[in-house]
Amino acid sequence: MECDEGIGEREAQLSYYGAPAMRPKRRREIFMTPAELAIAGESLYGSQWRTPLSKALKVGTRVIRYWERGERRIPEAIAMQIRQVSDIGPIGLIIRSSVRRAAPELSRSQSHQIAIQVLADLSSAGII
Repeated sequence: MECDEGIGEREAQLSYYGAPAMRPKRRREIFMTPAELAIAGESLYGSQWRTPLSKALKVGTRVIRYWERGERRIPEAIAMQIRQVSDIGPIGLIIRSSVRRAAPELSRSQSHQIAIQVLADLSSAGII
């Protein structure tokens, strides 16, 4: 009786119940690049975005600078939070731009918050 070399490999691939062993699914990590961080921060708060963003995220400005320089990886939860706040889509960008023109005394952050609220109102009314 010949011994098939592949049998040992096949047995190693079978689980306890004889079915093919399931490999644990690798969770896809959602990375944010330093460039994406800078774009989102500047979009929200203008050229002096680091301090307001650090306050909004409840982290120190030093941490923001580590992320910006790529010295530390931006945590997945923080990346998702930044994306959620900063991504208002093309309609939101138009609304924010209109708010900035109509009320130039408002900060970028205030204009952004108004755009988010207008988007939510339009969405709940079924307009967009």
